[in-house]
Amino acid sequence: MTKEYMYKTGETIVYRKQGIYEITEIREQKIGSEMKEYYVLSSVYDKNATVYVPVESQALVLQMEKVLSKEEIHSIIDKSEEIDLEWIENNTQRALFFDEIIKSDDLAKILALMKLFMIRRDNAEKKYARSYARDEKAFAFAQRVVTEAFAYPLGLSKTEVVPYIISRINK
Repeated sequence: MTKEYMYKTGETIVYRKQGIYEITEIREQKIGSEMKEYYVLSSVYDKNATVYVPVESQALVLQMEKVLSKEEIHSIIDKSEEIDLEWIENNTQRALFFDEIIKSDDLAKILALMKLFMIRRDNAEKKYARSYARDEKAFAFAQRVVTEAFAYPLGLSKTEVVPYIISRINK
């Protein structure tokens, strides 16, 4: 009798909304003191990055998601256009607001946040406004999440994602 798994070898997934991985195998392995079955995930972008997810850990397996389709990506981009975020001048309140958006795992909100940063950065260059390290860190995270989620399914390099989004918005 063969065991049923939620995912199969060869599938490409997003793990923890932070990277695209291929399930290269499902195997028993001793990590620490216990022998367990693991999904072995290999990053599609970094051949040296491997993640072992215990098959029995529902909490970790639920953080494995199917890669988005092109239609889902277009829907996320369109939805992000409907989200109107305002820049918060108070640094502490702004950091809490950004953290809330990032923790939401809502790609449309994260994309809207990324666009807010880009607009702010463009305006800051014109006004010589100051940029804060916390803001830059949040922007870098948002950009990484969006580009990794979109690049692979769209068949684009990571550097092509932002221009793709902009061209989609400008249509």
